Amino acid sequence: MSGYPGIPVIIYHSIADPHDHPWGFLSLPVAVFERQLAYLKRQGFHTVTLYELSAYLRDAQRLPPKSVIITFDDGFLDNWVHAFPLLKKYGMRATVFVATDFINSADCRRPNLEDVWAGRTTKHELQWWGYLAWSELKAMCASGFIDVQSHSRSHTWHFTSDRIVDFHHPQDPYVWLAWNARPEKKPDWLAEEFREHVPWGVPVYGFEQALLKRRYYEDVCLSRVLADFVQANGGKKYFERLNWRDALHEVASAYRARHGSQAYYESEDEYLQRVKGELESSKRIIEEKLGKAVDFFCWPGGDFTQTLHRLAIEQCGYLATVTTRKRPNRFGDDLTKIDRTYFGQSYRGPFRDLLLFLNFCATVSHQSGIPIVHWVLPLLGNRLMRVLNRMGNRGRRQKPAP
Repeated sequence: MSGYPGIPVIIYHSIADPHDHPWGFLSLPVAVFERQLAYLKRQGFHTVTLYELSAYLRDAQRLPPKSVIITFDDGFLDNWVHAFPLLKKYGMRATVFVATDFINSADCRRPNLEDVWAGRTTKHELQWWGYLAWSELKAMCASGFIDVQSHSRSHTWHFTSDRIVDFHHPQDPYVWLAWNARPEKKPDWLAEEFREHVPWGVPVYGFEQALLKRRYYEDVCLSRVLADFVQANGGKKYFERLNWRDALHEVASAYRARHGSQAYYESEDEYLQRVKGELESSKRIIEEKLGKAVDFFCWPGGDFTQTLHRLAIEQCGYLATVTTRKRPNRFGDDLTKIDRTYFGQSYRGPFRDLLLFLNFCATVSHQSGIPIVHWVLPLLGNRLMRVLNRMGNRGRRQKPAP
């Protein structure tokens, strides 16, 4: 509705300087994050909570001018080590969405930037790559600067098709295979070798985020045959061969021709009960561990269906779910769906830090209705970033192979 201010909701994941982990693309440099917080403070923005936004969407309850919401997905340890001290430094509040399977059960509070500022340790000595512990979440909640809400329990992927799309090999991106095989190890997977929790060569079928579709349960005998084949032909070294995928497809086809398949799909009712169990259990676990209400659900990967949304609201007791539609929230919008904006921190091209900052300033200001940036800064930030990214990709493609 016109006449009502837009309330931007910002998505972050990890706040950490560049590193070489495969999931490093989720990390925003610490200095860029602090520069963004300083901009918000300098421009007179006020951080509000999801509860305050919910009241605004419901009955137009007044919010401070230039209100904005900061959120973090996944519960990375650097939210405590880097982000939390900086939020306190600039007087900003935030919400952390956690997937409960990944939370560290250790009773510990690891050093953070406040310890660096006090001279008790150095920034170089900080341990920051991993997942938050319950004790750290409790401390952040108690401070009043951080709220904690649900991001599901498993935050994983499942097979959803009988079509073999790949096989587990040393360079593959399917980290969730190990999560599903050893869920008790999920809090530690970022900091240790995890791929060998799953036998090399097992098939990877068509897959989706676990909450989105009915699960396909693989034929475990076929998986065993393929794993044995790889082990008998060199184990990890097998994947140094040319056309290794073709050979595994031939083994799989021959097995299916002789034995058929013992695989099956879960029923629609089993699927919905599984999803409901995820939404309810993550809510209950956080409420019990932290002694607080959990009323907002963040969809893993940002994807959901209307059936899932109704399930969360009507049967699991959430006030709203959050999406990744890149738009501000206004009175008159659906108060059970909160829209959020992601700022492309995975960009690695020229002038990265500057363009990330310009894009942030432009988008937050534009969504808040500040006229001067309606087109100037979005052009500089968003569109220029895409142009430079295309240029960088083109240059990499043209670079001769070593």
